[in-house]
Parts: sequence; C-alpha cells; structure tokens
Amino acid sequence: MYRYERPPSPGQTPDPTPLPGPRRLAVRMPVVEPRVTYALLGVIVLIYLYFFSRSTPQQIEFLNDWAKVNEQIRDGEYYRLISSMFLHLNLMHLVFNGYALYVIGRDVEGLFGHVRFALIYFLGGLSGALASFVFTDAPSVGASGAIFAIFGAEMVYFYQHRKLHGEMGRRHLQQLILLMVLNLALGLFATRTDFRIDNAGHIGGLVGGVVLAWFIGPAYNVTHDPTAASGLRVIDENPVQRWALPSVLYAAVLLITLVYAITA
Repeated sequence: MYRYERPPSPGQTPDPTPLPGPRRLAVRMPVVEPRVTYALLGVIVLIYLYFFSRSTPQQIEFLNDWAKVNEQIRDGEYYRLISSMFLHLNLMHLVFNGYALYVIGRDVEGLFGHVRFALIYFLGGLSGALASFVFTDAPSVGASGAIFAIFGAEMVYFYQHRKLHGEMGRRHLQQLILLMVLNLALGLFATRTDFRIDNAGHIGGLVGGVVLAWFIGPAYNVTHDPTAASGLRVIDENPVQRWALPSVLYAAVLLITLVYAITA
C-alpha cells in the first residue's frame, strides 16, 4: 500500500479547520507474486543437494565442469558464466545467498514483474561473471553477482520513486545504501584474510543491476480513477515497448565485451 497526499480539487474550498499533518490515502501497488524468485531458490537448493550428495572427488569434478574457470571459458565453454551462478561451495554460502535472494528477490520481482526481474537477475549476474572473468583469475561460483544486481535494482527503484513512497521510501533507500556499503567493505576486508570473496563479481553485478533498472525498471505514477475505492490508481508509465530495446542493447554490449575480453 502507498500513502498519497491528495491535493484539493479545482474550485474546492479548503477546510478551514484542517487536521494536523498531510491528508493521505492508501493506494495499492500493482505487484505480482514472486514466482521466478521461488523457482530460482528451488533450482539452487536442488543443485546444492546434488553436489552435497557426491563424494569429495565427484564434488571437485562437478565444480571443475561447471564453475567459472577462465582458461576453460577462453577455450569456448561460455556456459560457465551462467552455470557458475547456480553453484555454492558449502551450506553457509548457500544459506547466505539464498536468504538474500528470498528477501530482495521477492520485493524486486513484486515491483518489477516477472520478465524484468529475470532480465536483471540473469543479465546482471552475467555482468558480474564477466567482471570476474576480466579481473579475477581464480575460479569462482555463487549467485552473489546476480543478487547484487537485484540489490542495485531495488536501490534504483526507491531512488526514482522517492516522492511516491515518501519518508518510508527514503528511509528504506538509506538502509539499502548502508547495507550495500557494509557488504562491499566486507568483501574488501576479506581479501586480507583466508576467506576469499569475488569482489569483481559483486561490483560487476551491482553495476549491471543499477544500469538495467534505470532504463527498464517501472515508472509508477498516480492517476485519478473513479472506479477505484480511493479514487486513485498506480500505473506503470514504462511499458514493454519502451524497455525491450534497452534490454537487447545491454545484452549485445555484454556479448561484445565478452568477445573482446577473450580475444584481447
């Protein structure tokens, strides 16, 4: 629900004794069920259960076959940029990423819709994998690049809709920024320890999510609707006809960047 301060209609005489504070009306946001988020969680968990059920040599072989390994990608195994997003090394890795996907994914998919959420998740995750390929020589796995992408998308949403959601939205945006700074700082600190975090993958995913959300994210606005209980309705002024092309262009840029990185 969204609180909206309704201005007086033209010609309406203002109330000579208004109540303290702004007049607000609750308007329902056009959100969807986060089915893609739940499907992704299910696939990630199933893959980890299969991985965990194998013997240690089989686990190593499984990772060698599907992880982001730069040498194998240069030899033409480009699928590793995607498959590595579904792998996790241990239970803590899975729980941390799974919980983040559950919390953030539900919000972003609910507001962005199934298709735009999937585009940001996979293209943003691919951005993270590509950044890891360029800047990190070590093999890597994990959904964190894609999760940073939807994290960035949520920050963009609340920045672009800071007037729509008012003080609540501004507080939520500040919390998101603080949490993002803490996560990036943790990644930088971890480089000085034995616990390795793929910072390039995180930052690449974050940048990809921010860019995608800025151009393909929803642009909600409030309009008058006499059929609604509140007299107001929230509509998305960024239809698919407008955001489809930026999605294709972004995917093309990723492809060109991958070709250049491999052949350079």
